[in-house]
Amino acid sequence: MGIPPEGPVLDLDLPPVDPARAAVRSRRTTLTIAASIVLAMVAGGLVTHVVESSQRQARQDADVSLIALVGSAGTARSDGLTLTMEANLTLVNSGPVPVVVEQVTGDAGGLRFRSGRPTTVAPGVKSVPVTATVGCAPDLPAAPVEAVLTVRTADRKVRETSSLMIVQGTPWAFTHQQACQVMLIDPSTGEIRGYRHSSAG
Repeated sequence: MGIPPEGPVLDLDLPPVDPARAAVRSRRTTLTIAASIVLAMVAGGLVTHVVESSQRQARQDADVSLIALVGSAGTARSDGLTLTMEANLTLVNSGPVPVVVEQVTGDAGGLRFRSGRPTTVAPGVKSVPVTATVGCAPDLPAAPVEAVLTVRTADRKVRETSSLMIVQGTPWAFTHQQACQVMLIDPSTGEIRGYRHSSAG
């Protein structure tokens, strides 16, 4: 029995390779690989965009950008010692989405106020009714008063924020001054001689 020859064996039954067809197959393979790479890059970019958009939306949904300002003053009652008035706070929402203000409270320098039921504050300005009580003496706080806001954001979480607001020179201060006045009556004639603020003693 003979020993088979070493080295490459030429199979004479195989058809000859057409160089043109080989070049076409090579180009097709290269284009397929390139297309796969492009598709992978596009898919990766889309995933990144979706993740970034989701993160941006989450930040917006958790954002609280509220400012509280003293608004109008309505009905006021005073017994000469304490003033109770139905008033309004002006809330400014500078955030990108609406928030639900569950409650607004404040307690400083003898002034106390509290809002009623929850209210939705869209981006922009909205008045929120509050009930405020303050003693007729001393006068309203000269320093800014802190309003504490309990807020439910778009992500359904409850957060607390605060805002400083000036009370002096506002409708609240004017109502306080007017409602806490005491009539000065002439005891001999019973006529009104004038008014003084009850804080003057």
